[in-house]
Amino acid sequence: MTEENRIVFHRVDKSIGEQTILQNVTFEVRAGEVVGIIGANGSGKTTILRLAAGLSYPSKGEILINGKSIQPGLVGNLPGGIGVLIESPTFLENVTGFDNLYYLSKIRNQIDKEDIYHALKQVGLDPNNKKKVKAYSLGMKQRLGIAQAIMERPEIILFDEPTNALDKEGISLFGNIIDECKKRGTSFLFVSHSMEDIQNYCDRVFKIENQTVVLQENMRYYTVMLKKLEDVEKVLQIKTNARIGERLDGNPVIRIPFETEKELHSFFDDLQLDYQLLKDKKSS
Repeated sequence: MTEENRIVFHRVDKSIGEQTILQNVTFEVRAGEVVGIIGANGSGKTTILRLAAGLSYPSKGEILINGKSIQPGLVGNLPGGIGVLIESPTFLENVTGFDNLYYLSKIRNQIDKEDIYHALKQVGLDPNNKKKVKAYSLGMKQRLGIAQAIMERPEIILFDEPTNALDKEGISLFGNIIDECKKRGTSFLFVSHSMEDIQNYCDRVFKIENQTVVLQENMRYYTVMLKKLEDVEKVLQIKTNARIGERLDGNPVIRIPFETEKELHSFFDDLQLDYQLLKDKKSS
């Protein structure tokens, strides 16, 4: 991963009328990095995404997307190379999911039908399903929203509560998408009201406090190989933020966050599980 900054907020303020939403917000997102924003409802999390997408503009300060400053103007000045899913996804109700993405793809003409097929399969939707979107469940609409955000393989993806309404399968597929995109160098900025919801995926996490962002302690993930699937189930029942990884030598592997390696060993020793610590990943 390079140290290239894809998103830069520099001393950004945002006010609406006399109400101050954000103040002196400064952070960056590097290439191939996943950065999360947490905070209470109404704290300004979604506003940060809208600012990064060029859907809103700072009252003070500067925002750079791929090195270019976001400036007020018409739609033509929106930053390119960004996939966005902000708030609840909205689609044409009387056509299929595939048709919705096909129509959207014609705005930029950067991808073909095969790319759309691939994106739908990544989120667990059948590209050939003739069901109209009005018959979709909330979870299916959320999957479709994720598919539209990733289908053009953008350099930057902005997500607002991305796992909302997803079942366990959908959350697992979402994790796979994050891993695959990161390998390509894709940068992610997404927000959630819950630290637990995003700590599975983020290299760094900021919290909105007093209208600005504060860096939380760096996340540390450990990769652990277990001997039995039953042991994986035991771990997941207790550590709901653990993630299942690819098998190694036929054995199940999980990625699990702890503040220290000592805590990890105490956790597994208390459960009396046969495990092997393979490596750790610490954000920098």
